[in-house]
Amino acid sequence: MTATAEQLCKVLKAQHPSEPPSSALVATGLATETRRMSHDQVLTWLFKERETVVKEEVAANFLTGVERNQAYLRAALSAYACATHLPQHAFTAQDQLNCQVCSFFKEREVNFIALNRVRFLIGAALFGSPSNIAFQLQEHNAGPKERPGNLDLMVSILDLVRDVPAVTKPKDLLKLLRKLPGIKMSEEEGRGFLDLLGHCGILQTPEHPGLL
Repeated sequence: MTATAEQLCKVLKAQHPSEPPSSALVATGLATETRRMSHDQVLTWLFKERETVVKEEVAANFLTGVERNQAYLRAALSAYACATHLPQHAFTAQDQLNCQVCSFFKEREVNFIALNRVRFLIGAALFGSPSNIAFQLQEHNAGPKERPGNLDLMVSILDLVRDVPAVTKPKDLLKLLRKLPGIKMSEEEGRGFLDLLGHCGILQTPEHPGLL
């Protein structure tokens, strides 16, 4: 099955991550398995993809994703930003169950349906999860590399971010973003997009600097 991004989004919206994949989802060819992975396996995966990725191609896909309102093309920029400063490290935990460096557990189930839902429906590396970062970079590396055309929508977003008062709350900025002519984002996708702008340093404060 060769599905459009819109068709993939529709199928993924109808699929609960904890339920067996529907025949429609299986037919898309998207990864649907759940795999138990260790902390070290996930980091090996992440660093392999980070070494392969080309920053300029990530940026070009991001701009194309903004232009086309396609979250999956934007997702790798957030993942790249989060991966940039992540150091090689062993699993390190004291009183908590997860790693104090990257927050991944010593072992856990990695649900690829959930990862694809994040990629296509949100378009950002949520919570800096190493498995999410690795997956978004992997899919970018394996996928087509786009060339952005019209940047008017991105310029409108940058103008909005620049012109809003500094005291504007995130929920109010989200409303303004979603009202911009040409923007087609769900509320969840919009929140992910604002997080992505924070990861990239477009939205940042001295207390919360970006990652790039």
